Amino acid sequence: MDFEKLKLIFWLNAGNLKQYATFLNTWYETVKGWLTFPVNQFDVDTAHLDLVDLYAWQRDVERFNAEPEWLYRSRVKHAYQNARDSATVAGFKRIWQRMGLGTLIIEERMQGRDWDIVALTISDSVISDHPELLDIIIEKYGRTGRRYEWTTDIQVKMKVRCATFGNTFSNHTASLNN
Repeated sequence: MDFEKLKLIFWLNAGNLKQYATFLNTWYETVKGWLTFPVNQFDVDTAHLDLVDLYAWQRDVERFNAEPEWLYRSRVKHAYQNARDSATVAGFKRIWQRMGLGTLIIEERMQGRDWDIVALTISDSVISDHPELLDIIIEKYGRTGRRYEWTTDIQVKMKVRCATFGNTFSNHTASLNN
């Protein structure tokens, strides 16, 4: 329910009545904050970090060293969905998208390689920004009995110029005879 601020008619909007209306508006906002505080604690995005830690314990999520708070809250928030989506290729991609880690290319049963190797191609920045997260994702949501290898996809802009090139080479040898 949205509450519109108390507005007085212009001839009453002065003196003590104006102060009383300001007091009532402030009091309403304060009481509204008290009443909505417990409800806001159920939302992982807005809850106090100590409560997020309790939710993480309940959902079997551990915070790794130097993990950004936004990523930790995202992992806790989507823990049930991630557990449901684990061990499938499409589910693994959805987990990756929920974490906000960019693009992911999954290759299975590659020609000339062992059948249980899965190659995951990701951007180089993900490996450098969150090295521990990759191991956690594989441990929790990867398929059992599979070996995972990370490969990176780095896109570099470059320019090529065609031109003729010429070079002459000569080799001179000197020696001292006694």
